[in-house]
Order: sequence, then structure tokens, then C-alpha cells
Amino acid sequence: MENIEKKIGEKIRFLRGNMTQTELARRVNVDKAIISKIETGKMVGSFECHKKLAQIFGLKLSELYAFFELKKLDLVEMRPGDKKTDTHQDFLEILTAVAMSKKMLPALITLKAGEQKYLEQTLKKVERFIIVLEGKLEIEVEGKIYNLSKDPQLEKGDSLYSRSLKRHRLKNTDNSITRALCVSSPPVL
Repeated sequence: MENIEKKIGEKIRFLRGNMTQTELARRVNVDKAIISKIETGKMVGSFECHKKLAQIFGLKLSELYAFFELKKLDLVEMRPGDKKTDTHQDFLEILTAVAMSKKMLPALITLKAGEQKYLEQTLKKVERFIIVLEGKLEIEVEGKIYNLSKDPQLEKGDSLYSRSLKRHRLKNTDNSITRALCVSSPPVL
């Protein structure tokens, strides 16, 4: 197991940002030396101190401790281009292995000319980012229509960010195939 004191210290230092150690110590009601020792990994700090720190940073205690793993995680997943990925429905190709265990779900949307499909309604808060890679895509969310496209002369296509729980209607308004990348966090299909 990696040094938990060091991990907590790094996270506190990151969350503190531009706030001085003195200011943070005052707000937590501890000596500045305590904050310094926590940030340098020389001590962990008490549970009560952690509760106050989490509150100051606007976090739940579980969020303060998030991502402290007992084993080292692989930070990169390599997917060879010719390896078959999972397909959900007939238009959504999942671009990662063991999709539902990830923090986000990247998927390739492919629609034939005039084809219409749906990203279904969700029961939990989901953030979706959709960027058109090729063609034209009409997206309807909560009665509002967005027309996105990828001009071949431009490097990037139009994009849409959505936090709506409602179903997203996708329609290819081009006369050829339209492709878009959709990233959902947390993962949903």
C-alpha cells in the first residue's frame, strides 16, 4: 500500500489551492504546524480534523478520501484499433473494456442517413458530452432541438454538454453516415 499519509497530504495541498496554510489552520482551528505536517505526509491528522477539512472544501468525508486505493491502479487502458469493441443496440459502440466499472463511458455513435435513435432516460444524474466527428446530427433534449455538424474544412465538430436525465433523441440530418463521440459520466447506456 502506498503511503496514505503522503496521499492525504497531497490531496489537502491540492484542495487548499491559493489559500495559505495559516488561513486553513485558522479555519480548521488547529496549529499551522499540523497542516504543514499533514501536507508533507509526516502525520495523517485526526478524524475530527479531516471532517473539518472536508467541510471547508465543500466535500463529504467520503469525497475527501475518494481514490485512496489499496493497490496501484493502471492509469491507461490501451485498446488496439482493430480489436472488436462492445456494441450496445446497433448504433452505439462502447470504446472501453468493462464499461460499467469506469468513471466515464466513451461510445461511438454511428447513424445512417436519416436514421433516428435514442439515448435513454436515466435514473441518476449523468453528464453527457457529445461531439460530432463526421456529418450532421440533430439532438432533441427536453423539447429543445440542437443542430450539430462537422464541417470537413474545420478541425473540430460542434459539441453538446447535457446534464438532463431525459431521453436524448438523435437524428442524422445528413445524406451520408454521421459519427459522434459520446462520453457519459457516470457510465450509462
